[in-house]
Amino acid sequence: MADVEATLWSVALSVAACAFWAVWLAHSVRVDPRRLRNGFLALAVVYTATALVGQLVALAPGGETVMGVASFLVVGLLALGVLVLPVFLVVNGLTMVRRERRSLGNLMSLLLGLAMLAAPFVVVAPFVLDVPWTLGLVVGLMLGTAWLGFVFLGFVAQTLLYRRFAARVPAHGVIVLGSKVVGGRVPPLLAARLRAGVEAAERLGADGGPVPIVPSGGQGADEDRPEGVAMGEWLTDHGVPADRVLVEDRARTTRENLTLGVALLREHGAPGPYLVATNNFHAPRAALEAMDLGLDVHAVGAPTAGYFFPSAYLREFVAVLRRRPAVHVVAAVGVVLVTALVTFLAVTGR
Repeated sequence: MADVEATLWSVALSVAACAFWAVWLAHSVRVDPRRLRNGFLALAVVYTATALVGQLVALAPGGETVMGVASFLVVGLLALGVLVLPVFLVVNGLTMVRRERRSLGNLMSLLLGLAMLAAPFVVVAPFVLDVPWTLGLVVGLMLGTAWLGFVFLGFVAQTLLYRRFAARVPAHGVIVLGSKVVGGRVPPLLAARLRAGVEAAERLGADGGPVPIVPSGGQGADEDRPEGVAMGEWLTDHGVPADRVLVEDRARTTRENLTLGVALLREHGAPGPYLVATNNFHAPRAALEAMDLGLDVHAVGAPTAGYFFPSAYLREFVAVLRRRPAVHVVAAVGVVLVTALVTFLAVTGR
């Protein structure tokens, strides 16, 4: 009887926890769907809901057996993922090296894959070398990796959540973020952004009349002319009426794209909210940039070549980490303190 009562209390607590996180997530999304914390709240909902389902299944006849099999399958899939993911990242990284220019951003997937392959050797090193202080170093690396992994999962969850919301925003204008033009012409990556912008404008125009499009981008040192001008020509060449194209040709950064693009739309009488079209890997950070600027702008993403996405998405994640340095500094201090404690205990033999 005591065991049943304890189980029922455990289920009740799980229901309460799941409801708490779900209500908080719904409120947070309603206030601003661009918030990064929405992803972490979604993870909390999934975790507590999974725990609740497991508890309910375990209460049914034969439930413990079902849970044992399910746990085995989950662990097996995770183990398989740990083995396959680093190989995939290395292969993808080598593809990036062959097809794109060699830069730190383009090498993200390769470097991460190599780090994951090296991780098992790093973990066993303290026991092989028999050097006490290396144990603290390994613990510190594992804690730091765990923190980054947790933040990355939250970022992925927010990306998936926000993508569904942004496509339904009743906007009154579209801004297309510029990127490098080659020989004064629009390359495939930028053309994908422009197509996404046109599709969004057509969808919005079907409900409330023609929607203006702002191709936004200045002229870089290695470009023949401003990106916005080349993008504007692409739009008119592809059937967009010239009176719906408002060229912005001064922006050098995403923030300038957003602020100058919004200012241009307002000058021409288009009220918010607005959509910004960019590539799918860049859309989450563009939305966060708009939120930080206090602009009523949401981001939609255009498809990107499959080989290009992993490194580009990891590069965006690094940029998101730089938004809130204080949070990560606190986490780093915690990692350093734990590392120092483990090192002290290992060296002193306590």
